[in-house]
Amino acid sequence: MNSLLIGPATRKQVVFAGLCALFVLLALTIAGPRAHQTLPPITPFMPMCALTVFTTSGIAAFLLGARFTVTPQPMLGALGGAYAFTAITVALQLLMFPGVFTRTGLLGAGPHSAAWMWVFWHAGFPLLVILATLARDRLPNKPIGLPYIDRWTWALIGIPSALAAALGILAIHANLSAPFHMAPETNTLSGGRTGLVICSLDVLALAVVLFKGRLRTVLDLWVTVALLASFADASLNLLSMAPFTLGWYVARVFSMLAPGVLVCVLVWEVTVLYRELSEAHTSLLHTSTRDALTRIYNRSYFNDQFRREFERATRNGQPLSLVMVDVDNFKDYNDAFGHLRGDACLSAIAKALAGTARRPSDFVARYGGEEFALVLPDTGSEEASVIAEQARLAVMDLGLNAPLPAGRVTVSAGCATTEPTMLSTPNALVQAADAALYDAKRAGRNRVESVTPRR
Repeated sequence: MNSLLIGPATRKQVVFAGLCALFVLLALTIAGPRAHQTLPPITPFMPMCALTVFTTSGIAAFLLGARFTVTPQPMLGALGGAYAFTAITVALQLLMFPGVFTRTGLLGAGPHSAAWMWVFWHAGFPLLVILATLARDRLPNKPIGLPYIDRWTWALIGIPSALAAALGILAIHANLSAPFHMAPETNTLSGGRTGLVICSLDVLALAVVLFKGRLRTVLDLWVTVALLASFADASLNLLSMAPFTLGWYVARVFSMLAPGVLVCVLVWEVTVLYRELSEAHTSLLHTSTRDALTRIYNRSYFNDQFRREFERATRNGQPLSLVMVDVDNFKDYNDAFGHLRGDACLSAIAKALAGTARRPSDFVARYGGEEFALVLPDTGSEEASVIAEQARLAVMDLGLNAPLPAGRVTVSAGCATTEPTMLSTPNALVQAADAALYDAKRAGRNRVESVTPRR
């Protein structure tokens, strides 16, 4: 199965991704100079954002890992690991954050543990994206063998997850000093060198993705947008780390956008794949019920559908008619013109017979060889005889020349109808129509005969 995610991007996709990137840069440009502007405090905003990032990153990791098991491209699995790392680090930061669950944070967190988890989260994600991008070029034409896919999936996603957990232990027990410093001129926290390093990592990751991928695939486009959102998040935190400022609010919106944008693309891909699968299934069902030569319904479809129509007619107390049609002297036609002309003749006759089945419930099937069946639900014997005669004339109107007494290809037809008061079976109706067909043959061919099924 081809992956749309690593397939070439269309022009519309490039334009849409470009508009999203432009929106991120425009929002950063507008919010940056006003980053210190104080806004009304919304206390649940930070935990809500963290929970959203955790959820979307977890979904992205799961979908990328699942996609990797189907399309074993190392970049997909490695990106899944990057988002698994993000999910765990943001979850640990939320648990450690003072005032969310307890006054000092859970897990025995120190005064700077949550801040360090933020640093690990924002520095680790671009680093892992760089590794994922390089992994694609390391193994461009060597897909991972199927027996090792599960092992690789656990490795590519499990190792970054274990790294995130180890960094969480480090943030709690290493007694690290504050990663940010107090700006004397404003008496507020400033990102300083730490923020500059994180922003530089985002820029480096952007450069690697752009250089290696050249925005050729759908994945390249949206990883670029995710990295832009991560860069905007880090930049606004570098400008203002004070809670409930414009920069603080917008930064957290971008933190949600970084994993959210790829989740949307992954869900879109799944939707497209489901639609293609549904269309393929419908096409397969259509093909499986059609005769390969004549393109009308085949014997298998006739057996199933005719039985259903018979049961429906019996249940509703309606008549059901069956017309069996056979091409006269078809062996002689084949002997004279060859099997290719014979196949063309059968196709033309099938098309002519199908033209007589005008109601949605009527259908024509190739019963076998040069024999066809016309099923007419809710049709009495007189009306069925009329339709059978129309079918006979439709074949004659084709004007197919033949070395036969009539000078052209003709058909014989036998009609049988089961009425509501009759005790009959599907096989009995087929036998009755077949008997009528042979009556027409014995009577000189190129005619229609009708019989009543035996009770």
